[in-house]
Amino acid sequence: RIPMLESAGYEADDVLGTVACKARDAGFEVTLVSADKDLMQLVGPGISLYHTGREKLYDAAGVEQDFGLPPEKVADVLALMGDSVDNVPGVAGIGEKGAKALIGEYGSLEALLERVGEVRRKSYREGLIEHREDALLSQELVTIHCDLDVPFDPQALRRDPPDRDALREIFSSLEFFSLAEELGGGGEHDQEALPAAREVTTAEELQAEVARLAPTVALLPIGPEAPVGVALEGEGGAPLWVDFRRPGLRQGLLAALREWLCDAGRVLAGHDVKEVLRLCAEAGAVACRIEDLMLRAYLQNPALKGYGLEEIALESLRHKALTLHDAGWGKGQQPAVGDPRLLALAGERLGLVARLREKLQPQPGEPQGNGGPPYGLEWVYREIEAPLVSVLVAMEEAGVLLDVEFLRRMSAELAGELAGLEREAWELAGEEFNLNSPRQLGEILFEKLGYPILKRTRKTRSYSTDAETLEELAGRGHPLPERLMRYRELAKLKGTYVDAFPALVAPDGRLHTRFNQAVAATGRLSSAEPNLQNIPIRTAVGQRIRRAFVAPEGRVLLVADYSQIELRVLAHIADEAGMLEAFRTGRDIHTATAASVFGVAPELVNADQRRAAKVINFGIIYGMSAFGLGKTLKIHPKEADIFIRAYMERYPGVRRYTEETLERAQQEGRVETLYGRVRWLPELASRNHAVRENARRMAINARIQGTAADLLKLAMVAVHRRLAEELPQARLLLTVHDELVLEVAEEQAAAAAELVRREMEGVAELAVPLVVETGWGRNWYEAKA
Repeated sequence: RIPMLESAGYEADDVLGTVACKARDAGFEVTLVSADKDLMQLVGPGISLYHTGREKLYDAAGVEQDFGLPPEKVADVLALMGDSVDNVPGVAGIGEKGAKALIGEYGSLEALLERVGEVRRKSYREGLIEHREDALLSQELVTIHCDLDVPFDPQALRRDPPDRDALREIFSSLEFFSLAEELGGGGEHDQEALPAAREVTTAEELQAEVARLAPTVALLPIGPEAPVGVALEGEGGAPLWVDFRRPGLRQGLLAALREWLCDAGRVLAGHDVKEVLRLCAEAGAVACRIEDLMLRAYLQNPALKGYGLEEIALESLRHKALTLHDAGWGKGQQPAVGDPRLLALAGERLGLVARLREKLQPQPGEPQGNGGPPYGLEWVYREIEAPLVSVLVAMEEAGVLLDVEFLRRMSAELAGELAGLEREAWELAGEEFNLNSPRQLGEILFEKLGYPILKRTRKTRSYSTDAETLEELAGRGHPLPERLMRYRELAKLKGTYVDAFPALVAPDGRLHTRFNQAVAATGRLSSAEPNLQNIPIRTAVGQRIRRAFVAPEGRVLLVADYSQIELRVLAHIADEAGMLEAFRTGRDIHTATAASVFGVAPELVNADQRRAAKVINFGIIYGMSAFGLGKTLKIHPKEADIFIRAYMERYPGVRRYTEETLERAQQEGRVETLYGRVRWLPELASRNHAVRENARRMAINARIQGTAADLLKLAMVAVHRRLAEELPQARLLLTVHDELVLEVAEEQAAAAAELVRREMEGVAELAVPLVVETGWGRNWYEAKA
């Protein structure tokens, strides 16, 4: 119930200025409330500005004191400074300090431009001459218009009380709980109290409770990091709490759970069931059915900000759940054994599991997942995500052996190279400076050396020294930016990987990453603690890091990698004849594309043409625009657009795929993979052009990348199962994008490679063959090479 005023073709500042001036002229004392310094130009008799960032009320004298100039000169200063956020060009090379000095000296922008020849500083003088029109345009853009045709009716602008029910719903959905409480009672926000758990205190009592468990049991590990206990659903659904800190309870419960996991007639329900299976990692094969609410919530909406039990309860039940902090885990604290807060937490979490199981059940008519089509979310859950849980537990527990000494030697080498690059940078700059300081670097590049200022940072308007800027400067032949780019690359690799990995090695000498099923909206797996999926492999230094991942004596690392799986999925879904023919006959798809796009015979395609075709092939999958393609290939966007048009003419099925995908996505607000995994895209209806275009790119990409992710997950389940049957000593260790890494006995490497290749290639029947490349060696680099 807040009055809304708008005027087509004008910004909100102009509406604000118009209403403020009309109110002032009608005799009102007006206070503008904002952190926007542009509004300072309106301050004067009858109008003040309350700056919310500084918590200060400005009159004209206050503006002159803090800004340095009176309100009537604010717009002229802003016109010179420019503002990239608001697309105000300004005058290149003139910042806030220079703009204020110039307007203070010459009085106005008009007077400055008339007397530009008198400006002493050469860079300012040349900038004003070259960018005169930009300055005048900027002045028009930053000047707030106060003469719009906007009605001013004081009665209509009075504050009305809010629609409390609607406001409470908004507050709840945004987790503004303190604000919701200020509104008072009522509303749909679920504050139902759930019963506290009863604690099991002895091994004898635990044994009796376990014997009475129903075929379905809900389990939740509870603790700030490593579980200190488990919430357990007892007879009749009564919540129980088993605290591992009590003597004998941990081993007693885990022994019972191991038997439970091996029983195909049982159901294990909970949130993030992988953490339960980790407690019983040595149990071996998991036969029971898994009901993981985290995975179900993730499949229903893969774009939530998080899938903790609290987030899911809030999203699905509008219930604000108790947190670990509520239970006493805060700032190093830990609740004592038997603490009532701990019992309340355990009881509530089990109660939420029961309610969420009912809420997140598959919809009527949803395919139930019996090994084949029709596909759908339940099929994806039953055949992909649920079976994958135990596979990931085995991989996480196995870990990968790390050659710590190799990394320490590499760290010393990188330190020496970094020191050398630092000395070279100092010599080129003519002085010593901190290469990691953007401020010092900006002063060296743009003030001392006089390099062209390409852009400024949004918040502080300081010189930008980001990677794009350095790359552009290096491309113009300036030597220092090239050294700085190399320095940053090596420093990041050294800090993020070479120095970090040894500190994360477990007592067994192995690195144990954690794989996340419910993070990437595309369905891909991610890894953390540490992230092993972002190790760069396109640089020599990044490739060397893979040499540190090794196999024990008598064993080797085996790598199996899908070849161009996303392009093969695209060919299948788009039913594109040209692509299908290339893949079926074993021709190189990038060479075939280059021959078509550039109009040459395949045998005459050169390396640059093939590289361009590769960029186009994969760029199409990611919805790359002509601008993006041109930037990648370092060509003009018009030339890139010609390439894209030629590509679409050569592959009309791809054009049809993109058009049909976007049309259906616009109608339904979502896209699906071949197996029914859903990606919701409400941003397709956004009024923001950039947001809407990004959603269109995601729609084109999600079906392809999501299907590729589904295929890899199906392959992991199949490979894990077959290894257990035929080569039990071999084991999966890692997955990175479309690649699997295994550890096998050296004498079984060839047999294991054939088994893995056969399982991965046979995981689905597409219109084109799936192709897997394998290799093995003493370390990850050798295996990949």
